[in-house]
Amino acid sequence: MIRTICKAVKDAAATTGKDFEIVLRGDSTLRGHFPDEPEAAEEALGEVDIWVLAPFFEQGGRLTIDDVHYVANPDGSLTPAAQTPFARDATFGYTQSNLRQYVQEKTKGQIAAEQVRSITLDDIRNGGASRVAERLLAVERRSVVIVNAVVTADMDVFVQGLLQARSKGKSVIYRTGAAFVSSRLGIRPIPPLSATDLKLDRSKSAPGGLIIAGSYVPKTTQQLESLTSGRVSHLHVITLDVGQLLDAANSTQRTVLDAAKKADELIADGKDVLLMTSRKLITGADALSSLQVGTIIAESLVLFLRCLISKPRYIIAKGGITSSDAATKGLGFKRAKICGQAAPGVPLWRCNEKTSKYPGIPYVVFPGNVGEKDTLRDLVANWAIPSPDTAKPPMQYQRLGNSGLKVSRLILGCMTFGNPKWEGSPWVLGEEKALPLLKKAYDVGINTFETANTYSNGQSEAIIGSFLRRYNIPRSRVVIMTKLYYPTLEDQPDSRPQPARNDGALVNQMGLSRKHIFEAVEGSLRRLGTSYIDVLSLHRLDTQTSPEEIMSALHDLVKMGKVHYLGASSMHCWQFARLQYIAKMNGWTTFTCMSGLHNLLYREEEREMIPFCNAEGIGLVPWSPVARGLLTRKWNEQTERAQQDAKAKKWFQGGQDEAIVKRVEKLANAKGCSMSSIALAWLMSNNECPIVGLNSEARIEAASEAFAVNLTEDDLVYLEECYRPLALPAI
Repeated sequence: MIRTICKAVKDAAATTGKDFEIVLRGDSTLRGHFPDEPEAAEEALGEVDIWVLAPFFEQGGRLTIDDVHYVANPDGSLTPAAQTPFARDATFGYTQSNLRQYVQEKTKGQIAAEQVRSITLDDIRNGGASRVAERLLAVERRSVVIVNAVVTADMDVFVQGLLQARSKGKSVIYRTGAAFVSSRLGIRPIPPLSATDLKLDRSKSAPGGLIIAGSYVPKTTQQLESLTSGRVSHLHVITLDVGQLLDAANSTQRTVLDAAKKADELIADGKDVLLMTSRKLITGADALSSLQVGTIIAESLVLFLRCLISKPRYIIAKGGITSSDAATKGLGFKRAKICGQAAPGVPLWRCNEKTSKYPGIPYVVFPGNVGEKDTLRDLVANWAIPSPDTAKPPMQYQRLGNSGLKVSRLILGCMTFGNPKWEGSPWVLGEEKALPLLKKAYDVGINTFETANTYSNGQSEAIIGSFLRRYNIPRSRVVIMTKLYYPTLEDQPDSRPQPARNDGALVNQMGLSRKHIFEAVEGSLRRLGTSYIDVLSLHRLDTQTSPEEIMSALHDLVKMGKVHYLGASSMHCWQFARLQYIAKMNGWTTFTCMSGLHNLLYREEEREMIPFCNAEGIGLVPWSPVARGLLTRKWNEQTERAQQDAKAKKWFQGGQDEAIVKRVEKLANAKGCSMSSIALAWLMSNNECPIVGLNSEARIEAASEAFAVNLTEDDLVYLEECYRPLALPAI
């Protein structure tokens, strides 16, 4: 097959005048036909200078350090790959974790370990792309080169050096993990696609989904156990007995036909179905006969799909061989579009060819050895048809402090919306992506939108104004909160001066002077397209301006009707109290709310600020309620944004953080909810209205789940008892 594909690509390239590279990929980089596949490719293409062996795959926990390939465990420890169950594959097993020795083992000594070359982490991290290129150009022709990598950035640097070497004539064939392809093509990571993103029909009349599992690696078995136990009342399991499948052909066909008929009825009735092979691994006497056993199992799964009549809502194929055969042989895929990820490291395809069995069906290629124990369960749950007992609770509202103003208990933070080119904030969503999310938030009952004039240099406020106009939202139906202090550089929309100082080009463009307060409010009103601001907050305190000037200017804005309520954000309690009591002594408007950094990992507001606000009847609207994402995922899971998040590293560095996050995870599992719901419910148990950043419709839909979480006194003690006081870096 490799020879056929390579010859076809070579002929097509010659016809079109296009360049190409061959990357040999599989369910597992080390388990598979090595060195047979690169040799077959060379038969069609001619000999190349270098075979690159790069099994690194960060999402799958596959790391290469000092030429040894490791598998990362959930606790963060590393196991040499040859010591894992993956290496004991009956057909493609191996005994060496050191990739030099692995090459020697798989080539049966034709390539000795000492002949194998490598690009080290030192080459990549200290030498950079130029040293990588130098090393590749220096290796002998017909060499195997190992790539060491621990994070995606390592692979990115290697690729830069590789391109330099190729530009100078080096020819290469690759045997790699998925990470290399993303780095080579410059594909930026994107969040997993939700059911909403896919426009998946989740109505009561929609058909059920189908999960097919043929993989036998231990991780797949663990994930299937999690799926079947976690979705016990919402999933129908059909098990194909492998022993029966290996009997006479007639018995095999009857077993599969019966399974397809049963699945048809369930799927048509809107029930999700798991078709899995029995979990007892049956192998042959040798590698060849074991491969034949695997072939029979794969053919049975293909036959099942061919016999199936009802079109499922989606198909998840678990296992490399399973997903390949199910797509090409069972469903007739010839070409499919890679839409994105269903979960980290789990590709999602769509084939729109009319000749395929189910054109347009979402098809998930779920490798057997990728994901955490609950990844499959969570994916199936997130794509499920909501049942009456899983309906999300409605939005709740409460008065802001002692005022008469009612706000949604979840406030939508709008820093997420604005200019993606705003310096240091590539995660910001532009207007066309932002508007539907604002409308979705409004539709689920969020009536309060929090922003600041400095966010994206005013574009965040402008998008809120566009939202009101595009969807004809009555101004009286929403509460708009904005802040002032920092500069708003509308003529330099991508700029973000850090630190910003009230001097030079920025003189009087920031701070809390009467002049700047009035001008900032006029600018906010213009961008918002409204005649008043519901809540105007001080983003930070200007210590160079007298409290009397600040509070009198704010009071005058209230009397003019341009501002209705006042708030403040992140300052020392004595500073806030001073402002509050200067206003009281002069009969001026006092504060209605305080927005401070408060979450399970940073609780320093509880020293003085929160007790003061409670005593004064001032509402609490904490920012970063899930600690910049740390409270939404397992401790050892990292996103690319989190790895580059300097503020998270600055603010959340308590030695107790890991213990607290693990307690949040455990409690979420016990209550059957997300970790973020636990974190938000904890804040709301203190009568706080957290500001939440929600960048997808799925997250907006799921946010109200927190209202259904009941935290007992024991739960609160369990979440809080590990905390120890921290310094105050966030002010």
